[in-house]
Amino acid sequence: MRANKQVQFWRGVVLTAALLTAVLPSGMLRAQEMPQTCKNAYTEQKEITEGAKVSAEVYKQMPVLKDSDPVAVYVRQLGQKLVANAPGYPWPYSFHVVDSDEINAFALPGGSVFVNLATVSAAESEAQLAGVMAHETSHVVLRHSTCNLTKQRKRSIWYGLGQVAAAATLGGYGDVAAQGIGYAQGLSFLHMSRESEQQADLLGLQIMYDSGYDPRGMPQFFETIQAKYGQGSAQFLSDHPNPGNRIQYVNARIAQFPQRERSVTTTPEFRRVHAIAAGRAPLTAAQTKSGAWRNSSSYQTAPPAGAESGN
Repeated sequence: MRANKQVQFWRGVVLTAALLTAVLPSGMLRAQEMPQTCKNAYTEQKEITEGAKVSAEVYKQMPVLKDSDPVAVYVRQLGQKLVANAPGYPWPYSFHVVDSDEINAFALPGGSVFVNLATVSAAESEAQLAGVMAHETSHVVLRHSTCNLTKQRKRSIWYGLGQVAAAATLGGYGDVAAQGIGYAQGLSFLHMSRESEQQADLLGLQIMYDSGYDPRGMPQFFETIQAKYGQGSAQFLSDHPNPGNRIQYVNARIAQFPQRERSVTTTPEFRRVHAIAAGRAPLTAAQTKSGAWRNSSSYQTAPPAGAESGN
């Protein structure tokens, strides 16, 4: 099955952007097709190696829950369901939970995906959370981070990575830039264009559908946090810019999927873990910045052994 998915992936890659535009109305993707990937200066192994360096820095600066934490266990298991249906290169995916009250998630080059605890609490169903994670997984599949680095002609992903944690948890990219760090110092590779966001939305829907989830969970999550917090007030909406007509093109793509009798919307396990997450008081930006959490035994101090190689 994995080999078949790789064949399907490369068939999609060889299609030019012009061909996709010609055959797909309003830029919609058909099943098993993906947009042309960029001319990438990084080999897959180099991307994994550099991504592991970023991940190690994240653990130094962010309160990442231990992998034995019940919320982290659940998120990891959900992530593995999704990546089983992710096309393309077999990245060593790993999924982790950051103890942060910001609704956000981000993916690093090479396959590490971090989901904030507040995102688990904000989701109202497993399909909604799966939508967030499938979106981030799609950024990995499409190699958006190293595409950005290639375009910017950076020599190394390592430059300026001491601010990655702040970008993800202390108010987003804009706040970090205001502190004088700026995109030119290693943060811009995580900031996606609206085109990349649309690609991740559409591929994420396919991954959700292939994994048995109701793909409507993705637009429902966008609508849920926008209704609760207003456009732009939730960090997820700020760091994941709306390409324009997001709900419309997502729903149009969903309408193209073959109908089936049953799709997973939520599960008893999600309800159990959601209650655990909602019952906690995740760390604020100020608490994260203070570093006092480093004295707690609740957090990982480094990536689990073998995580960067997928073992």
